[in-house]
Amino acid sequence: MTDSPFEVPGAVLLEGADAAIEADRIRAGEPWAACEIAGLQFYDYSTEGLDGEPVRPRAGDRLVLVRAPENRYDPRAVEVWWRNDIRLGHLPRGVAREVAPHMDAGAPLRAYVSDPGTGEAWSARALLVGPAVGELHGKLIAHATAQALDEWRWGERLAEMRREGDGRARGARFERRLELARAARLAQAVNVFSAKLPPEPIDEARLPPAGKCVELFDIAHAVGCSRSTARRLAERAGVRVQVSMRGWYAASSTVVVTDEFRTVLAEWASRPRRRVTVAELV
Repeated sequence: MTDSPFEVPGAVLLEGADAAIEADRIRAGEPWAACEIAGLQFYDYSTEGLDGEPVRPRAGDRLVLVRAPENRYDPRAVEVWWRNDIRLGHLPRGVAREVAPHMDAGAPLRAYVSDPGTGEAWSARALLVGPAVGELHGKLIAHATAQALDEWRWGERLAEMRREGDGRARGARFERRLELARAARLAQAVNVFSAKLPPEPIDEARLPPAGKCVELFDIAHAVGCSRSTARRLAERAGVRVQVSMRGWYAASSTVVVTDEFRTVLAEWASRPRRRVTVAELV
């Protein structure tokens, strides 16, 4: 639906365009997505003005999205209108499926011309901004991140094959530069995606009540961490860890849950996610 979910189409945010008011909101984290305008008809799109010239949208022009639940082909259809009297088409079925329930619930969604196209089907594109497109924005970011990971893995494999076939030092230095560049792009993509994910507070109902003696395995499972992390959190809360057998195969590492320990676990679970560095990917 968009070549790069990490880059907002710059032309539509130019000063003077209707969409320019969204620039600061998008930089502040407002969800957005770009998609084609489906079902566009040339005779609807290219009407004649008073001077006989065709009247067509420009990049950045405001669009109006109208729910069309009476559509017999798709009850989640969303029509796309320009100047309130020219129907350009509708959102693609997959996009409408994501945003229609949120629009029906009253979530705000604004739209602008991203690319006016040529008047042919699927040539025009729209920029969608607002809470109603939040889930779709997250899916676009996740898809782009997965693509970046796949490209990086294949690039690493190809680089390895080249190094096996050519042991010259110059080739190795060149491959290293490519490796660092790919890792930098991947780290940026992952961090952009992770930064938009909200904290995930712990479900306190999964924790054993204060005063109960439980194993570290149960604590680790409840908060989604390793047993060693659970041990460090217990020590941070001043809770003594009882170990019945020391060594690599230590068993029955138990703690008595306290209110302070539960608070430490909840704080740990809601921490912002750690940023990925280039060094971790090379």
